[in-house]
Amino acid sequence: MEILRLAQSKRNIISLNMDLERDMQRIDEANQELLLKIQEREDEIERLESEVTQTADQAEDEEWEKENCTTMERERALQELEEETARIERKNETLAHSITELHKKLTRKSQKITKCEQSNLDGTPEESKAKLEQLEASCAEQEKELVKVMEDYAFVAQLCEDQALCIKKYQETLRKIEEELETRFLEKEV
Repeated sequence: MEILRLAQSKRNIISLNMDLERDMQRIDEANQELLLKIQEREDEIERLESEVTQTADQAEDEEWEKENCTTMERERALQELEEETARIERKNETLAHSITELHKKLTRKSQKITKCEQSNLDGTPEESKAKLEQLEASCAEQEKELVKVMEDYAFVAQLCEDQALCIKKYQETLRKIEEELETRFLEKEV
């Protein structure tokens, strides 16, 4: 009876052992599946990290490109300002030359008037009066022209000063931007 019980126990143990082996095999298979899923997840994470890094790099590149484009636009604006300043300076020189010429003409006219007055003393008073009125009208007209030229000259001089101030401000801003870009570029390289 004892032997039968032991035999029965042995069969139960063998049966339990086989069940245990099957369970172990199922656990191994489940572990293999989990390892595959973990590997897939890790690959996915690496891919996403790579995409994030590329996106960040692209964003930095785009930002740097925008800043570079802005700098180039500011440099173009500065170039245009410098060209405009050169044009205004040329106009200024032309106006200064015109003023000098008008001044010379006025001096010559006043000398002619003096000579005419002296020569007209010989003529009739009516003729002298008519010539005097013509000369006064001519002088008044030339004085108006001179005043206009002087106003234009003052206006252009003010424009030149304003342009010079704008150029200095743009140059300072441009230097600051270039320093910032260089710093960012160095930070990016590091």
